[in-house]
Amino acid sequence: MSAQTTTGWYLDIEPPEWMTVPRAPADVAGWRADAAAVFEVIADVERQLVEAEELPPNDGELDIDDAIDTLLEFSAALPEELVLVAGLGLPGRWPLPVIVSVTATGEHPDDLLEAAGARGGLPVDLPTVDYLPEHLGDGIRVTRFDLDDDGGIWATVSCARRADATDTVLTWRTSQLELVPMFSPLIEGLLAHVRIGTAE
Repeated sequence: MSAQTTTGWYLDIEPPEWMTVPRAPADVAGWRADAAAVFEVIADVERQLVEAEELPPNDGELDIDDAIDTLLEFSAALPEELVLVAGLGLPGRWPLPVIVSVTATGEHPDDLLEAAGARGGLPVDLPTVDYLPEHLGDGIRVTRFDLDDDGGIWATVSCARRADATDTVLTWRTSQLELVPMFSPLIEGLLAHVRIGTAE
C-alpha cells in the first residue's frame, strides 16, 4: 500500500515488509483489521518454516492484538509531523517500529550528523557513522548506544539522507542489541521507499 503522509512526500511500501501505522482521524479500526490479517498470515508462514526447520524456533508466540495496540499507542504519541512504520521483515522479531521524519533543510541546515543524532547526549561509546550505499544518495547511518535511567543499554539506529532540499531521517530504538546488525540493513532499504514529491 502506498501511504500519502503529508504534502511533499509519501511512503511507497506494502506488506509483508512494512506497514504504515495510522493515527486518528484515520480509519484506525479498519487498519487494525487489515493489520491483524497480515500479522496472522506472517505468523502462520513462520510457524510452517519453523516446523520445516528452515527457521530457528521463536522465543514465544506473538500476541497480535497486543502488538497492534502497542504500535497504535506509539503512533498516537508521536508529534503530528512524524510517521510510524512497522518493520515486518525480521523473522520472529517483528513488528519493529521505525520513526520517519521528512523536513525541509532551510537556508542554514544542520549537518547530517546532527540530523541523525550523532551529536549530543552521553553515549556509552562514540557513535558509529557509516556512509549509505551510493544508490540511496547523500546519506549516513548512525548507530549509538546509551544508558537508560535503570542502567540498561539501548541502541539507536538512524539513517539520514539529504536530497531535494529535504532531510529524511529514519530512527529505530531497541534494547535488544542482537537485532542491530540484522535490522539496520532493512532500515537502509526503507529509506529508498521514502519518495519526495506526490504520489501519482
